[in-house]
Amino acid sequence: MKSFESQRSDACARAEAATTELLSQRRRLMSAAALGPLALAAATMASRSARAAGGPPEAVRDLDAAAMALFDAAEAGRWPQARSALAQARRAEAGTGALEGAFTQAGGELHRFFQARNDLSGDLLEAGTAISVKDRRWLVSVADRIVARAGELGQPFVGSRDSTQQRIEVLIYLARRMRRALVWADEDGFRSAQRDFRRLWQLTASELTPDASERRRVLEEALTRLTLSRSTAAIQQLYDAVAALRKT
Repeated sequence: MKSFESQRSDACARAEAATTELLSQRRRLMSAAALGPLALAAATMASRSARAAGGPPEAVRDLDAAAMALFDAAEAGRWPQARSALAQARRAEAGTGALEGAFTQAGGELHRFFQARNDLSGDLLEAGTAISVKDRRWLVSVADRIVARAGELGQPFVGSRDSTQQRIEVLIYLARRMRRALVWADEDGFRSAQRDFRRLWQLTASELTPDASERRRVLEEALTRLTLSRSTAAIQQLYDAVAALRKT
């Protein structure tokens, strides 16, 4: 039978290994956030455009909405609203715990469900810390990851969608990427996202139906406005204009 000192040593070793793995996962997440637009878009496309076809469960949609409210509040430095959005995200996260069976029945892999929820728990803790020190840039990055978690949890419920709607989701991701780059004063990141957005928008605009002509005009005006004035308000208008295309 092991001595008390030996047991304590084993416990310390296990705790150290767990901490090392957690930090390693967090570094991988931060590295992923710095990749090109299509890398994270695959994870974030799912939760936002499948409402008409049933789409993700309510808890996942609530998580997505709360994460974007958190993103908006962080971008503007509105800390009371950020705390409120974080509370909403935590309530939604608690609701996702009951989705294990539905997630697998929809075709999702169980280990991905647990991985997304574990990562989400860490992100919510990190968001609370970012709010407590009022770090806008940190909170924007964390909120962006929480949106990605909603996408991961919603992925199996989406099913197949046409390529135009998928491109609209990537445009939404790129608009959010520009917003994040502006907060971080990341000039290269902003230009890269803006360039990718313009290239993808040219293809997407040509595929829109005639009844979307007014929304197309609004988006193109917002894109021109952003070129003339790189501001939070201009990016928000562009983001809203892209999101409106989901109604097509």
